[in-house]
Amino acid sequence: MKKNPCVRSFALALLLALAAAPLAASPAQESTPQPSPLNTRRFEIRFLDLHAAEQIAWDQCQSKDRCQVSASAFVSDSSVKWVGDTSLKGFLDVRADSATHERIARALAKADAAPVTQSFQLLLIAAGTQPTTGGPEVPEGARKALADLRGFLPYKGYQLLDSSWLRATQDKVTEARVVGREGAGYNLKLRFRTTGSEELFVDAFNLNEEPSVPRPASEATKETQGRAPHAPRD
Repeated sequence: MKKNPCVRSFALALLLALAAAPLAASPAQESTPQPSPLNTRRFEIRFLDLHAAEQIAWDQCQSKDRCQVSASAFVSDSSVKWVGDTSLKGFLDVRADSATHERIARALAKADAAPVTQSFQLLLIAAGTQPTTGGPEVPEGARKALADLRGFLPYKGYQLLDSSWLRATQDKVTEARVVGREGAGYNLKLRFRTTGSEELFVDAFNLNEEPSVPRPASEATKETQGRAPHAPRD
């Protein structure tokens, strides 16, 4: 039987069309974007803790494998310091792309500002196992704090003995003094720092009782007579 030449031509054309279909349907290969070039930039740190500044810079690196942050201590000539500046601490060398450098610059400009000053109120309170009446009233803020600790403290009554306001500067030790019963003196040392956010961290708080001084016989009473002076206590 003789094959129809039209059928052969149609079959051949169909095979060619099917063979070409995958090539026509495959999308054109897109070019891979090239990463931004890396460069090194130095950031001077004046007020912020050097380790905290390093962490802030590292947090701005979105691609950790394309970011390097190194901190170095600052050795300065005292003649270049402005009056009152005692915290030239060091600098950061950052190798990253331009966008990362800009993020780090904005973050450090916000965090590495002039030292923060903060007012603190110091309250010297006597605690007892029985409810107390009379005397200066404990401020509301202190009452709330004591209420939160009620389950941990065995006391039922509190009496305010003395109070003092102190204005402290970040990273500097501030001292104050309050007086308790029978003229006993207490010295306070406090230091705080910022954490890069709105919070403050008190990293030093020491309240030391001053050593007592024997009273002259003319000033001594039956209650205090014969009481030996004590050593300072924390």
